[in-house]
Amino acid sequence: MQFQMTVFAKENVNISVTKTTDSWHLTYTTDIFVNRIAFISNPDDSRSKRWKPISNEFEIIYDKSAEFIQKKDGEAFNLVELSLTPTYAQLPKAYAPFAPYSDGGALIHTGRLFACIDVCADEANGWQLTIRVEDEAHIIANGNTYNKSASWLGYDDGQYVYIGQQAPINEPALIALIDTKLPDDIKVELNQSLPKIMDFFASNLGEHSSKIKPMLFASYSNTPGKDIQGGTLPNQVFIHWDMDNLNDRLKDKDFISDTLWMFAHEASHFFQDSSALVNDKSESWIHEGNAEWLAAIALREFYPDIIEPFIEKKLNEARTNCANALARFSLVDAAKNGAYRAYYQCGMIIHSLIDKKARELSQGKYSIFNIWSDFKKQGGSDGKTGAEGFWSAAEKYIPDDLNQSLQQLTTEELVSPADYIRQLELR
Repeated sequence: MQFQMTVFAKENVNISVTKTTDSWHLTYTTDIFVNRIAFISNPDDSRSKRWKPISNEFEIIYDKSAEFIQKKDGEAFNLVELSLTPTYAQLPKAYAPFAPYSDGGALIHTGRLFACIDVCADEANGWQLTIRVEDEAHIIANGNTYNKSASWLGYDDGQYVYIGQQAPINEPALIALIDTKLPDDIKVELNQSLPKIMDFFASNLGEHSSKIKPMLFASYSNTPGKDIQGGTLPNQVFIHWDMDNLNDRLKDKDFISDTLWMFAHEASHFFQDSSALVNDKSESWIHEGNAEWLAAIALREFYPDIIEPFIEKKLNEARTNCANALARFSLVDAAKNGAYRAYYQCGMIIHSLIDKKARELSQGKYSIFNIWSDFKKQGGSDGKTGAEGFWSAAEKYIPDDLNQSLQQLTTEELVSPADYIRQLELR
């Protein structure tokens, strides 16, 4: 099997990836002679270890978070070829370059390939991608399955693209590709639950705004490792298991619940439209906390008889971890202190309390879904976004004193955060 992927960068860097049965080759060409080709994404120095120049005339340099290819003698060039290591690698605060599937196929992260001449300027954005495949392989990208070839413009952080032979689950509302070698217990749950979770969020928050069909990827490397990585890229939710003891992990009664929670959290982001509503990282408790609580609501909908102890466990963890974080700094300062998880944990507490009070006061007529829908409408009509917009949307559904106290939880340094949270939950 062989396929080729070509990317034409806005800065006139042409990128092609050729895969044969046993190798991945990456070629950069430029229309002019250049002294270096710089990468736009540089979370660490792993390229210098995993990407090997075919010619020993070239080297990959990592210097103060900048990463580039150059000739060792400093001479100009217009072509360089490298071999890639197509295995999973954990990157700091970034998605893995490859997520292998058991069928021999793989997800490849296109954003990892984006490059520019000399340096990537802030405005550098827009790369033309073309993928060609041979034999029985196909391409899954942009909500579609392609045979032979496909072309599109890639932006921002890029996306994961599947190249391989496994047939996807092609539902009206989504495309799912769940690794066939996953243990049956988890594979069956994912196959059954993911479409229902997507439908549940669509029915409560409205259809997602993208014209591209959402894609759900679950990949599995049955190789020595211990990492699980999940996340989202535009119109995608994905999770990868890099481990050879997944059957042992399944003995933990909460493992499948944790997996479904992760997917539900990420799937909810499809319907939040949060990129248009929250721009400040210090306000990430809005969309991340909301996604955490929406995951709880979704699992409660489909597993009402067994899920409550798990949800209570998650809430207890959130209470403890939120209080511990807020004992060191205010929530608004969590990002600059490297405590991004506090936005998930404190945010979950905030949204659970708002949801509980809204349901209680309306006798079940209103919930966090109504508040979020109002938040979205308000952002579109009045431009009232961020924390100001969220609290404005919430004030119609919860008492003023609770609204004010929750705002203080997000902005003030608290003397005893655990007591403060406990008092909020007693209201």
